[in-house]
Amino acid sequence: MPNMDGITLIRHLRQLPDFKFTPLLMLTTEAGMDKKQEGKAAGATGWIVKPFDPDQLIATIRKVMG
Repeated sequence: MPNMDGITLIRHLRQLPDFKFTPLLMLTTEAGMDKKQEGKAAGATGWIVKPFDPDQLIATIRKVMG
């Protein structure tokens, strides 16, 4: 993303009332636990590392959608 990373975007979105409870998944190349923890602290609902299995993506979406 040209102007901010995904974690910053999630932080900004979580400050908006319309996105306070919206599930937000990170789709990223970052696999380190420190980045995952940073994403969780920012408000990410889930984390998927690229490359990913399409079935994994669908399963994760179903999980966060309830």
